[in-house]
Amino acid sequence: MTLVQRSRPDASYLHTTPAFSKLWSRNNAKTQDSITVPKPSHRRSRRRGSHNEKRRLMANPADDLIQRLLHNVRYEGSPKHKRHPHLFGLEPFNGKRDDATLCDEADFNPDQIDEIPALIQRGIQAGLIGHSARLLWTVADDGWIFEARETNRETTEFHGYPVLPEEPIARLVFDRFANWANHRGTSADRSAVTACRLRYEFQ
Repeated sequence: MTLVQRSRPDASYLHTTPAFSKLWSRNNAKTQDSITVPKPSHRRSRRRGSHNEKRRLMANPADDLIQRLLHNVRYEGSPKHKRHPHLFGLEPFNGKRDDATLCDEADFNPDQIDEIPALIQRGIQAGLIGHSARLLWTVADDGWIFEARETNRETTEFHGYPVLPEEPIARLVFDRFANWANHRGTSADRSAVTACRLRYEFQ
């Protein structure tokens, strides 16, 4: 099914847990007049162990699925993906991070938490949905691609982390997002396409 063009739903559809009750204080529909994006950092060049069939885009997300996700998805940060979890109001993480990417790698900081609902909205509208709807992706204004993984199915709660340039899923997400942004997105969405192309060095 082809994604239909629609106006952006009211931001209140995207819920957050009490720890992020202030998420809607910032206007996220800013248009970038010019973009300067540093080349991607390769501080850690390694393959994520979860390169498998679960990390693939749904072929043709149905419109009712998109609407359901827009209404129900909740975000809750994970200390596993934060170098300093306490800065985000999270408990310390004492387990093994293995190949987990950190939000710090994308220079994501606590001041940007209120941008998360709009980013989730952008990704869902663009059809960046995993084949089982347990993974979502989005593209931030600065070009970083983020993956959101379902934490709790009953509460539709997700946590997120950045996708590194060497991960194959990055190109697939970019191509779908660029096609959506160029045909149905806003000028801010198209600016994010440009930023992402530069950051990940896509041709």
